[in-house]
Amino acid sequence: MADVWLVWIRDHGAIGIALFLAVENIGVPWPTTLAYIVAIELVQVGELSWLGALLVCTLGHVTGSLIGYALGRGGDNLILRRARNGNGLGRTIEWLHTWFDRHGIVTILVARLVGYVRPWASIAAGLGEVRLGAFVLWTTIGTAVHVALALWLAQAGSWFWDAYPSLRVALVVLVALVFWGAFFYAVIRLLLTRCRRGRVPTARAS
Repeated sequence: MADVWLVWIRDHGAIGIALFLAVENIGVPWPTTLAYIVAIELVQVGELSWLGALLVCTLGHVTGSLIGYALGRGGDNLILRRARNGNGLGRTIEWLHTWFDRHGIVTILVARLVGYVRPWASIAAGLGEVRLGAFVLWTTIGTAVHVALALWLAQAGSWFWDAYPSLRVALVVLVALVFWGAFFYAVIRLLLTRCRRGRVPTARAS
């Protein structure tokens, strides 16, 4: 599936990059790294400057964030119902909603830098009725920082891939370990949390 997405982004260029990144921000946690890879490819062939790539990626994220924010402010809708019906998605939105109530602007900025909460952060901001001006400002700042770092990593990865062909397998394995390690850590942590919650009523009953 990743190959299909990669081909689609390449076929649509800068517009494809922006659209792919925008969709993440309405609750679709897919591999946005692919968009950054294509952005760096366009920089390398001269179709985009590095600053142009930064602007395209930031615009895509912020546009999607505004849509997500509007969905949250709009109240009950299909996307919110699907999010709440899911196990992980519903809990993530509720957690973010609570954080917005407690920490406000700090949450908006930090949420842009954390991959597993970014898809739901804008929806949660809308649910929390964060002021639009503050939301746009801090979302843009946080997104620009995130995009700059992501582009730099994609560029470094591209250079490493070309410079050390003998280490490509090791690089793929390392990336896979980091990705799946983070995934399994999140799953194990969730299961442990459920177990602890399940023990509380039993202890009280005894």
